[in-house]
Amino acid sequence: MVFLLYGLAVLAALLLLFFYRAHWYWHVLSVAIALAIGLAPPNWIPMPAAWGMTRDVVLGCVFLFLTIWGVGAPLFGWAKGHGAGPGTHKTIWHS
Repeated sequence: MVFLLYGLAVLAALLLLFFYRAHWYWHVLSVAIALAIGLAPPNWIPMPAAWGMTRDVVLGCVFLFLTIWGVGAPLFGWAKGHGAGPGTHKTIWHS
């Protein structure tokens, strides 16, 4: 069950990368937040420790989603403006 949830987090990140574009700094910020979550001691994270395994799964899914979305952007090509032609993908957070 845990691997299914982790797989869904990765799939959601990849689908978001494929269908939407964002500025490069959103991807850098997501990796920084993922590293902060992954490297923070458990007592620093504002989630009740009484949640036990649920807490670990939620934090693992968030960590995987942010890491894959942040690191995967350059791999898709259009993070730097390459890849699919203009207007073929929706753009978010652009003004």
